[in-house]
Amino acid sequence: MYMVENISYYRYKNLIFGSDPKQIKATTMDPIQTVHVKLMASDLLSLTVWPSNPPCFTRKGRPISRAETVGMVVSREHKDKFLRFLVDDGSGCIPCILWLNHHYLTFHDGSSNLELMAEMALKQSEIVQLGELVRVRGRITIYRGMLQITVRDVVVERDPNAEVLHWLDCIRLSKQCYDLLPAAALPGSVLNPHQDGSDQESRELGLLFQAKSLNEEKQ
Repeated sequence: MYMVENISYYRYKNLIFGSDPKQIKATTMDPIQTVHVKLMASDLLSLTVWPSNPPCFTRKGRPISRAETVGMVVSREHKDKFLRFLVDDGSGCIPCILWLNHHYLTFHDGSSNLELMAEMALKQSEIVQLGELVRVRGRITIYRGMLQITVRDVVVERDPNAEVLHWLDCIRLSKQCYDLLPAAALPGSVLNPHQDGSDQESRELGLLFQAKSLNEEKQ
């Protein structure tokens, strides 16, 4: 089951959508909110969920919306509109859902190229087989009280060391990037009134480039 922070929805709403424009700006400035964060299953399944619509997810106070994981497919359920499968990375099992419904894909991804997206989703569903080592990236969502990844893309890993390398990446990136709190953090952080906004943005962009370069080192 997911965890919900001990805070009322209305207090949370005021923190995130308060009248202070600087406060609203601060909630959207964390660089890792726009990248696929490499997480172990144990970390992803223990994310804090903030009640909103749609829900917000945080790890050690930092907002996370996308995730990347590597593991073995241990369960597979294929339906007309979706493929649901479990990825086991040794620390736990992450539920994943790949939508095959064309209207759903268009609505959520905002793409007008419906046929191409449908073809890609179908091909990806065919490579997800029991026992395969896969790399999954997508948005973090909730279904019936359980955290899951709504799949953006999935590939089969041919390198038998891919899972171990993913573990090492998770540990390294946590220490060097994910666990380093930015100046503006969710929830309720505001910019220093004596600090210039452009300087604040420059540091945030620096952290974003740092996160991207760290992710690309092993690729």
